[in-house]
Amino acid sequence: MCRHTGRRLEGWDHIAQSLEVIFTTRINTRVERRAFGSVAPDLQDRPGNDETVLSHFVSIAEALDAFEPRVELNGFRLAEIDAGGNGRIEVDVTVRATGVQNTIGVSV
Repeated sequence: MCRHTGRRLEGWDHIAQSLEVIFTTRINTRVERRAFGSVAPDLQDRPGNDETVLSHFVSIAEALDAFEPRVELNGFRLAEIDAGGNGRIEVDVTVRATGVQNTIGVSV
């Protein structure tokens, strides 16, 4: 079910929503699922340097491996970053059931 509209989600739409939830949920914030989430939200106010970008890459890869078995990580890239350190990482994945490749953007 879509968390914004309540409509039924299937396929890539459901996976994309799941990835968004995983990447934006801080670890230890879900009751009964303390390990769920990503370190990415804790990296939000860090400088937009190479070390922080690499930390984002690692947190995304770990979260995908732990919580989304329906996709395989192909890679990621820093799509943009502004002078204030705000940016976006594009994550390339393959849906294991269909073999279809997709990209999802993650704000950093």
